[in-house]
Amino acid sequence: MTTIYDPRAARQIAKAEAAKTNAETEALREQTRWDREDRQAENARKERDKRRKDREEKWARWRAAAPDTTLNALWAALIVAPLLLAWDAQARFAHTVLHVPAGMAWLFPLAIEAGAWVCAFEAHRRASKGDPVGSLPRWMWVLAGIAATINAAHGTADYGIVAGLALGTLSLLGVLLHHIRQNLNAAAATGMPTGSRLARWLHFPRLALAAARIAIRAGVGHPVAWEAAWIDRHGVGPAATKRDRKLAKVIVKRQAGLDRKAAENGEFVIVNGVILRVALPPLDAPAETPAAEVSTPIEQQKLSPRAEALLEQALAAIEAGELSERPSANALRRRFGGAMETAQEVRDALTDMHPVDDTESEAA
Repeated sequence: MTTIYDPRAARQIAKAEAAKTNAETEALREQTRWDREDRQAENARKERDKRRKDREEKWARWRAAAPDTTLNALWAALIVAPLLLAWDAQARFAHTVLHVPAGMAWLFPLAIEAGAWVCAFEAHRRASKGDPVGSLPRWMWVLAGIAATINAAHGTADYGIVAGLALGTLSLLGVLLHHIRQNLNAAAATGMPTGSRLARWLHFPRLALAAARIAIRAGVGHPVAWEAAWIDRHGVGPAATKRDRKLAKVIVKRQAGLDRKAAENGEFVIVNGVILRVALPPLDAPAETPAAEVSTPIEQQKLSPRAEALLEQALAAIEAGELSERPSANALRRRFGGAMETAQEVRDALTDMHPVDDTESEAA
């Protein structure tokens, strides 16, 4: 078989194939460019949408926070304005009357006014962290009263009684507004209405006084101290019905009489600050009784939820050797924190779980 080769035809076929390849390459390049532009346009659109949503969310947050921000600014202005006026009046008094140099006159209002505000802000800082504020509010009012007295005295001497009263009021007004705001915040945090404590003092003055004494003595908050005062007085908490309070009063009175007689008969001992009942053997019992027969059944009292949680932690610490078998309430509070009443419940429960034997009772 003979094959005829035409160079011209071969060149034309090669050119046609090259043109086809170039056309396909150019079409692919064009398609790639279009795809890239489409992706860039889509990314730009998504970015614009994201920026728009961010602006809308930021605007919504600003609108939601605007009332609180405005109110906070108003409170700050009302609190700071009396302080600045009193500060200026005392600085001028120190310069003109006490002849303190102008460059040092600002130290006089700093010494008079700053003490009350240091106590106020320190109490706010401690309360926001959940720490006890102690006597800071009381000293805040004492220092504010001293500043008001000084302002009223030099205002009366220089400008008359009206000016003296105005300057004295300026020293108290800022502290009073700050105290009102802190009470509102505390009431909102605890869920207790602002006038509840005042109403308690009006309706239950003896219980309110007892709660205040418990709060000072035990270092607990007002709700815990209020409930403890009711239990001390009535034997039940404030949520109990009138019928339960009457029954509890009879039960407490009878139990107190029985406990008093038992204490006189030597049936109670105090071990590490805890009152414990001693199980006495009967008079006709043999002199030497096996240890298994001397053991006294212990009735575990029902604990509050917080005390149950703390009891589990204390048992784990005792098992790990980090606490003694009968730790004191102060040791439990130092270890785990919490209220004194909860620590006392756990201390009593641990004492019941690990009763004192005869050797320890004689040593005590």
